[in-house]
Amino acid sequence: MRTITKTIQLEIDKKPYTFRLKKLDAFSGATLLRIISAHTSPDTGEGLVLSVFSALPDDTLRTLMATCLSHAEVLLDAGYQPVMQMGEWSWSELEYDAVNALKLTLQVALWTLDGFFGESGPTFPDARPAS
Repeated sequence: MRTITKTIQLEIDKKPYTFRLKKLDAFSGATLLRIISAHTSPDTGEGLVLSVFSALPDDTLRTLMATCLSHAEVLLDAGYQPVMQMGEWSWSELEYDAVNALKLTLQVALWTLDGFFGESGPTFPDARPAS
């Protein structure tokens, strides 16, 4: 069976949180790849993330973030809770935390496109696999 979820940890306000990420479906993943391809050049290399996020128009970035964040859940005392649902914040800790919201968005995007980039593909340093 194909693995479509992954658990990572991110530190938010100096506290580690566990997140469960779910890959985007094939249609959304293809759209994500097209967005990334349209806003990068083949020689982008390590600057992929900065290149993509700085090149995206506001409405595209907002749609990308909402889509990716709706595929992320945070582990709280009562269990996993969605970060976003139907384009609205479900976990208010990230609502005014652009840096960590972008990190989580990137983690979902990279997890979705994992096979596309291969073994030495882009990574993001602040997320660790959850133990």
